[in-house]
Amino acid sequence: MGEVPEIKDFHKVIELYLQGAKLESYESRYLTKPGDNYGSLMLAISAKIKQSNDMMKDLHMIAKLPPLTNDLYWQIFQPERTCITENAVYQYLAPEIEKLQLESGVLPVNLFDGFPRYFGSRISLNPEATKVDRDAVLVQENLTIRGYQPGDRHKSYDLQHTVLILHYMAQFHALPLALRLKKPKVFDSKIRPYFKKFDMNENMEEDTQVMLKEESLREIRDIFDGDETIVNGVKKLQDIYDEFQIADEVEDSPWTSIVHMDLWINNLMVKYDESGLPVKLKFVDFQIAQYESVIHDLIFLLLSSVDTSVLEENYYNFLRIYYEAFIKSLKRANVDTSKYTYETYLDEVQRVAPVQVPHALFMTKVLLADNNTLPSDYKDVDLTMLTKKGSEQIITKLRDIIRLAREFNIFY
Repeated sequence: MGEVPEIKDFHKVIELYLQGAKLESYESRYLTKPGDNYGSLMLAISAKIKQSNDMMKDLHMIAKLPPLTNDLYWQIFQPERTCITENAVYQYLAPEIEKLQLESGVLPVNLFDGFPRYFGSRISLNPEATKVDRDAVLVQENLTIRGYQPGDRHKSYDLQHTVLILHYMAQFHALPLALRLKKPKVFDSKIRPYFKKFDMNENMEEDTQVMLKEESLREIRDIFDGDETIVNGVKKLQDIYDEFQIADEVEDSPWTSIVHMDLWINNLMVKYDESGLPVKLKFVDFQIAQYESVIHDLIFLLLSSVDTSVLEENYYNFLRIYYEAFIKSLKRANVDTSKYTYETYLDEVQRVAPVQVPHALFMTKVLLADNNTLPSDYKDVDLTMLTKKGSEQIITKLRDIIRLAREFNIFY
C-alpha cells in the first residue's frame, strides 16, 4: 500500500471540536482496500488527547483525504467540488437540521442520528484558500468503535435492513426540505450553494465513456440472447441518464431536497442490538450529494443493494413505507403536508425512477467486483475492471435489475 500520507497540522483541524482538549499524539493507517472507496483515501486515526482536567483519553477517528495517489480519480471525482460538498454536510447541514428539529420540539434523544460525528475539515493548509488542494482533509468519528458495521457488498440487504434504511432515508430527505420550507433564507445562504449538480462524466474522456457504455450494452445483449427490445431499452436509459447528468439545476418542487446520489451498500453503516437486530444507521460519503428529487436515492438503493426476492415481493410496500416515514418526518418539523399526496408521490416515482436503472446497472460491476481481481495498491486501480466480463453473480444481478425494472414499469 505504500507509506501512509502525513496529515500536516492535524491538531489545528480537530482541536476546535475537542471541547477544550488537546491532541497529544496520534498514529494512522490505511482503512480501506481499493474497490471499497474510489473517490478518496481513508485513514484510521488512533489519537491520545489530553482533557482540560489533564486526564488522557483515546479517540478513534477517520481522516478522509482526496485521491492523492491516483490522478485518474482526482480527475473523475473532482475533489475541487466533492470535498467542499461533503464538508458542508457536516459544517452546515447537520447543525441546521438539528436546530430545526429542536425548535420544532423534538426531544434530543429523538433527533435524527444518521450522520457520523464531525471533528473538523479543511480544503487547504492556507486558511484563505478557496480551492481544494492535496492538503484537504475531513475528520469524523470511527464508527466501528461504536459498533457500526459496514455492509458487505457481496451480500444484499434483507427485509429488516431495508425497512430500517427507508426510515432513515426518509428523515435524511425530509429534514433539509423542511429547512427550505421553514427557513428559506438559511437554506438559500448556508445549504443550497454547496449542493449543485455533479456530472461524474465531465472530466472523463469521451472515448472512455463510449467504451464503458458499449461494453455494458454488449454484456446486456449476451445476457438476453440478443433481445434488441431490451438492448434498445437500456441504450435509451443510458441516454436519459447522460441527459440527466448534464441538465440544468433542478427547480424547487415538493420532492426536491439534499440527496446523497450514491446510496448503496458501501455508504451505509449499521449498528445491531445484542440479539443481532439492525437498530441504527449512519450515512457516509456525501461527495456527490446534490439538490435533486428524493426518488433518485430511493430507487438506486432498492435496485443496487436490496436482495432481489425481497425487492420483488415488497417494491410497492417499500414505496409506501418510505412515503409514510417521509410525511411523518415533515409533520414533526411542523410542515403542512396537504400537497404531499400519495398519488403525486407515485407520479414522481414514475418520472424519476427510470433514470436510476442504468446507474444501478453500471454500479453492479463495482458492487460485485471480485476482491481477488482488484489490485492491492490504490495507484493501480483503473477503469478496466468495469470492462472485464462479469462473474456469474454480476450477470445474475444485471438480469434481475432489468427484469424487475420492467416488472415495476420503470423501464423504457
